[in-house]
Amino acid sequence: MSGSVFKRCTCRKSELLTDPRTGKVRACSKNHGSWWYNVLGPRDSETKRRVQITKGGFHTKREAEQAASKITVQLAEGTWTDDKAVTVGGWLDSWLARKEANGLRPATVKVYRQHIDDYLKPSIGHLRLRDLRPGHVADMLTKLQGEAGKSGKPLSANTVTRVHACLRSALSTAVKMRLVTFNAARDVELPRVPHPRVRPWQPEELGLFLDCVQSDRLGALYETVAASGMRRGEVCGLRWDNLDASAGVIVVRQQLTERGGDAVPCEYCGLIHLGLRFAAPKTDSGEYRKIELDQVTAGVLLHHQVQQGIEKAMWGGAYSDHGLVFCRENGEPLSPGWVTDHFQRLTDKVRFPDDSQLADADRKRLRRVRLHDLRHGQASLMLAAGVDMNIISKRLGHARSSFTADTYAHMLEGVGRDAAEKAAALVPRRSRGSADHE
Repeated sequence: MSGSVFKRCTCRKSELLTDPRTGKVRACSKNHGSWWYNVLGPRDSETKRRVQITKGGFHTKREAEQAASKITVQLAEGTWTDDKAVTVGGWLDSWLARKEANGLRPATVKVYRQHIDDYLKPSIGHLRLRDLRPGHVADMLTKLQGEAGKSGKPLSANTVTRVHACLRSALSTAVKMRLVTFNAARDVELPRVPHPRVRPWQPEELGLFLDCVQSDRLGALYETVAASGMRRGEVCGLRWDNLDASAGVIVVRQQLTERGGDAVPCEYCGLIHLGLRFAAPKTDSGEYRKIELDQVTAGVLLHHQVQQGIEKAMWGGAYSDHGLVFCRENGEPLSPGWVTDHFQRLTDKVRFPDDSQLADADRKRLRRVRLHDLRHGQASLMLAAGVDMNIISKRLGHARSSFTADTYAHMLEGVGRDAAEKAAALVPRRSRGSADHE
């Protein structure tokens, strides 16, 4: 591979000396301007022309020659990459577009787009992709940790970590496509993220809630989440075609997601449901997973099916049938956000029966938890019942059983003590009350 170095400055050609032997204009000898190199690279796969590898900004001719030599070595070893002069911001946009075209879930696309537009592009988007270094990434993460988000509060360590994960994934693809030689985000030190400690309802609290919501139109929905561990979007997107209530078996095929104000036509009726969209479950392992239900929950769903049939008959031709197990009175999809708000309203109405003689303001209220904590409660109850961790992980649709183990390591109150007692009982000991022990 051949190449050359040259100097660029503001001097006119007429002001420079000419070499009497070659007749060529000599380089400027003044202490201004900068040195550049130009090296012939391999042929472009599209244009079939040799790539011109050019870079400037060097203070001396020697620096330019050394940089050109490194490029020549990389070309000889086959390690040189051509980033097509793209910036980090440009690459992030094209990377996300390619991911979306390859089937990335809409909810994930939305999160990645927010990370790119709100955090990555404003900080490092102007840099050329090949010039990005770990120092740039580290400085960006440090700045984000002290930056206020849209809520006005500093970004959490978890958010900063997710932004980094987005960048790292994009750069990993750039390496695979030989646009850069290394991933600048790979070895950057991240802020410590505290592992969330879930606190679902205890069995008696869950039982009280389910007893109190039996008469609610959507009581069966919360009963299903508590008994199956399904995600909110999955239960909102559950169809009768994927449920055999008689056998007590659910096959998770889709979820219902919220996409803000996006106008996405419904694949069942062709209308637009205010930004709601049916999509694949959150994880690949969550799709087509089989969930077996207990007899009580299966009976609740059968009763719910009968009640839904009555509603359908009352609406007649105005009923918009989407085949959903849980829907609005007219058959249209439920907003997942509304389901969460409804859950909190129901929770606030629950009272414990042991102080019924007191005024309502003085009675004990049910502890507020998130709707997602019903899913956590199902996992904790199964752990308490001695169910294998791998079975629980598959039931919940987690991508890795290690995530299940980390999330539910603390289990329910008292479970750890029960395990300790069972383990201690396996060790033969002399009676602690005997004379030999005294």
